[in-house]
This record gives sequence, C-alpha cells and structure tokens, in this order.
Amino acid sequence: MFKFTTRFLSTSRSLLSQAGESTSSASVSATIPRFHVKFGAKQFIEPGTNKRRAKRLRRKETRIKKQIIRDVNTLKQHEVKNVPLKVDPVLGDPNCGFVERIMKKVENQELTLAYGIDRVEFEKLLYAAEKLSLENASKNEALRESVIQTEENKRKAVMTILNLKNTNVPDKKKMAIKFAREEMQRSPGDTASPEVQAAIATIKIHYGMQQVKNMPKDKINIKGVRKLVQYRQTILKYLKRKNPESYYYTIAKLGLTDDVIVREFNMGKQYMQDFKVWGDKVLVKETNSVAKKNKKIKDLKDRVAKYNELAKKNYEIMYGTK
Repeated sequence: MFKFTTRFLSTSRSLLSQAGESTSSASVSATIPRFHVKFGAKQFIEPGTNKRRAKRLRRKETRIKKQIIRDVNTLKQHEVKNVPLKVDPVLGDPNCGFVERIMKKVENQELTLAYGIDRVEFEKLLYAAEKLSLENASKNEALRESVIQTEENKRKAVMTILNLKNTNVPDKKKMAIKFAREEMQRSPGDTASPEVQAAIATIKIHYGMQQVKNMPKDKINIKGVRKLVQYRQTILKYLKRKNPESYYYTIAKLGLTDDVIVREFNMGKQYMQDFKVWGDKVLVKETNSVAKKNKKIKDLKDRVAKYNELAKKNYEIMYGTK
C-alpha cells in the first residue's frame, strides 16, 4: 500500500492534463507543490463552531481523505495496466527512415532494374557487348554505324523489359529484402544475425500489410503477417538478452520501441480497429459490460480531476499564491 501521509493527488503524469484541462502540469506554477491529499479533503472549521459540528467535520475530512486515496490509487493501477503502445506494434513508426529509404531504393530506376538486376553492372555489360561488336566490325564507317544502331535498339528493348513498371510485387519484395540485408549486415555476406533477420521480417511485414489492407478477407495472408510479427519479437528478445546495445540500435532503426517487443500483443480485430488498418470500420462492437467499465473509468478520472481542483483552491485559501 502507498504511504498515505506522503502521497499526492497525481498519477505518473498530471491528472489535471489527463482530465482535459487546458492547464498543463508545468503551468500549475512552480510555487505551488503537488497537492497533498489533505488539501483535497480539507474541511474549514470556523472560529466559534461548537464541538459537535467540529467533530463531524473532522470525521468527514478523514472519510474524504480515504476516498481520495482509494480513487487515486485505483486510477494509478488502471493506467499502469493499460499503458498505450508508443508506436504501431506491426508497422512501427510511420516516419521510420529505414523503411522509407528501402522503398525509395526499390522504386529508383536509376539504381535498380526489374528482377533485382543492378543498373550499374547492367550498363557495364551493355557497354562491353557494344565495344566487342565494334571491334569485330570492319573499318567501314557505314557498317560501324549499323552496329551502333543495332546495339542501341537492343539496349532499348532490354531496358523496356527490365523497367520496374513491368515487374511485380514479389520481385520488388526480393529487392527490398536484399537492400535491407545489405544495410543491416554486420559484415559482407551476413544473412543470419538477429539484426538482419529482424530487418528482413520488417520488410516482409510491410509488404504483407499492404496486401492485408487491399484484401481484408485474405485470412491466410493475415495469419502469415501475424507469424512474422511474432517471429520478429522472438528474434529481438533474443538480441536484447545477448547484446542490449545492438538491440536498442536495431529497434530504433526499424521504427520500433521496447514496449512493442516485450509486451504481449495479438494482431486481431481490436488491433485492426485501433490502428485503422481498414479505415474507420468498426470491427469490435462495444458490449454493455465494456461500456459500463469505460464509464466507470471516465467517472473516476473526473473525480480525481475535481479533487485536484479542490486541492488547488484550498491551498490558495490556506497559503495564498505568489
């Protein structure tokens, strides 16, 4: 249990701000401390009040103190058990530079061609083929021009075939996995380190979620993405045990946070609804019992907010404000 004599009317963050008050915890003024429970329960006894009434007021103050402590502690316990996730547990931070960078590289035709062919290496191959054809040609200028034109036509035809617009999602996915592996590898050729495996799983998850959004009834794909998320959690938990420094670097780079790795998570309808995978579609209807529970929590927050307001007013009455 908490020590009642030293507890203030606050949870881990300002309850005034939680209740939607415009006044933030910083603006409550540095001269006014966090309000002690006695300020919220204070019953002012006027001079000349008879003993019987004074005794009733003191009893009321004691009763209100207990009620305040009970309500504040209940709210604290609720918030500890229901801390919201910092980022999307599946896709991570939407502003993640790693995923955005990989996707741009995949779509960059100056760098990549279809089927994972490197643009620079391909240009070298075309140049070597053209040079060899010119060497085999005679010194006849007309013949050389014909060879050059033929090679140019070949180049245009092959480039049309290898244009990224003519490729499919699986090929783009393979290229993205390749780029992710190259960026996260510990050394050239590394394919098995936890960092690389987590990065590859992240890319697969992003491509899988694109299909989930486009095809809501594809249960097999949803199941596959769910397994990938669980696999990524397992890999990163292992990395956290073995190399915490590398673990925090990896999750930061992948746009994840520690809570989405260590906490239990179910990629079910509630997740789809909370993170608007299919827009504002209602997937989980609120039952009467859940509605009652939510109302109780709301009423509890309102009561604690009122306790804080009352404590502030009583403090100002007792000590004034600077």
